[in-house]
Amino acid sequence: MAALRARLAVSLDGFIADPDGATDWFDAFPAIATGFESFLARIDTLVMGRATYDRLRAGAAGGWPYPGRRCLVVTSHSLDTAPDEVEPWLGDLAELADELHRGTGGDVWVVGGGTAIRAFLDLGAIDYLDLLLVPCLRGDGRRLFPPSEIGDGLTLISATALEGGVVALSYRVGG
Repeated sequence: MAALRARLAVSLDGFIADPDGATDWFDAFPAIATGFESFLARIDTLVMGRATYDRLRAGAAGGWPYPGRRCLVVTSHSLDTAPDEVEPWLGDLAELADELHRGTGGDVWVVGGGTAIRAFLDLGAIDYLDLLLVPCLRGDGRRLFPPSEIGDGLTLISATALEGGVVALSYRVGG
């Protein structure tokens, strides 16, 4: 059974991107890459929203950044010229979450943004949430999660201080 995981960096005041979606300000904090290779090694499938996919494609001058891994893009439109591993998901998210949990390979990374992750959290489908808390105050931008009336019980698994004041927080979702 595969676990669904979310892993993303967030400013101290709760922003994951600038208002236009840019995340280059994270470059000043190289510690957010700590543990990424070992995280990615256990991932077989990626799931992301259309905006995240479009941003990754636009920045992928050297090719698709996740070759060899299945990638599902939650969208309401077809994907033009997508890499071989990438396919659109036009169906119900609960159905997708059930299918992904039944997987027998590695885990699933629900890649940002906050809207896609929040939708899976609201379904109770995210098993682990890893946040890299970056010591800066953005003041504006795209929030970690949009508002929701559904609350989740989070159990802290670990908190690790990294270089540059970054703190890695790992949670089990749902108690």
